Amino acid sequence: MPERQKLTLDKVRGFTAAAGKDQFYWDSEIVGFGVRVKPSGVKSFLVQYRVGTRTRRYTIGQFGRVTVEEARKQARILFGRIAQGEDPSADRQTQRAAKTVSEMCDAYLGAARAGKVLVRGKPKKAGTLDIDEGRIERHIKPLLGKNAVNDVTAKDARKFLSDVMDGKTAGAFKTRKARGLARVTGGPGTAGKALALLSTIYNWAMKEEIADRNPCAGIEKPADKKRRRWLSPDEYKALGAALETFKDRYPVPVAAIWALALTGCRRNEILSLRPNDVSAASRGLDLSDTKTGDQLRPAGTTALRYIETLNLPGSVEWVFPASRGEGRLINLRKPMEEICKSAKLEGVTPHVLRHSFATVANELGYSELTIAGLLGHRAGSVTAGYAHHVDSALAAAADRVSATIFGRMKGNIVSTVVEFGGAV
Repeated sequence: MPERQKLTLDKVRGFTAAAGKDQFYWDSEIVGFGVRVKPSGVKSFLVQYRVGTRTRRYTIGQFGRVTVEEARKQARILFGRIAQGEDPSADRQTQRAAKTVSEMCDAYLGAARAGKVLVRGKPKKAGTLDIDEGRIERHIKPLLGKNAVNDVTAKDARKFLSDVMDGKTAGAFKTRKARGLARVTGGPGTAGKALALLSTIYNWAMKEEIADRNPCAGIEKPADKKRRRWLSPDEYKALGAALETFKDRYPVPVAAIWALALTGCRRNEILSLRPNDVSAASRGLDLSDTKTGDQLRPAGTTALRYIETLNLPGSVEWVFPASRGEGRLINLRKPMEEICKSAKLEGVTPHVLRHSFATVANELGYSELTIAGLLGHRAGSVTAGYAHHVDSALAAAADRVSATIFGRMKGNIVSTVVEFGGAV
């Protein structure tokens, strides 16, 4: 048996098999992590471990499809699961039983909800998985669910894309929420996202040895022709007036819409805020539920002082508590639709407010890098573990943008910080 050695790209390339039998090479840093070389020359990364008195092996993936460092990272994750009492090999046997696309999707969701599907090294968020499940149930299963996993061809995947684009899976579907209804449409954006998810599931299935190939590979997704929407100064003014009209009827949703407009944050980033997440001293919002991980997001003083002076009923645990019952505000769509209808504004969503924030920043002359930082995009995020205060340049930009938006919503031009004596 070869001596243990640290597995590297050059060493794995040079590994050969013994005549007529598999040859194993083991890593010196992670006990149980190694490479199996078959007589055919195929090399695969694996982990070897014990369950009771039995020795088990779990194949991570073929060399060439998986890099040495990716395999090493996956090995550490697997040994962490094993230490918690799991048996990855037994789990895989269950997953291999998936014979149809529908069963493959169920296995994927089960693994993802158990935290075993990683994106940038982290499990997918529950909210993202709910969206994935919706696309699976409303698009993938109706069109491909009964097909055998390995019978789906590139032609089938292209037809799937075309059918979703043409609206063949459109309709109204009941959701898990009480009286919840999801209106599903077709179009290039919906079709592209459904195909991307199907491709992700197949890539996962290949690693788990459920699928032999990914039929979606190489298929070009259509461009999303959805019109980019942002608010003009007059539309900001109309929205501000409507919010003033509805503040007694919908106090929490109105406050949340103000916060979205003044910060440029995503909907869930604002709705999941806790009082301790808001700090004028650090000149930002301490966000733990973002697409790019934990962030200290720049926020203008106008926005921070507005949020800090809110005095909403029940706002002990959450800045924006549920209007009825416990927990935080969830449903912003219906109040926002009613408010925008009153203001004669069409197509305004929380994402439109985020896009409008970026547009105002652009109008004020800020660079793309600065705008990325204000929005918390990966390229410009302030996520370093040692960062306890927002960069002064970003803070100054956030001050100016939020004050400008506040001024527009109040019907005048404001470019300085706004002081609050109470909530708007």
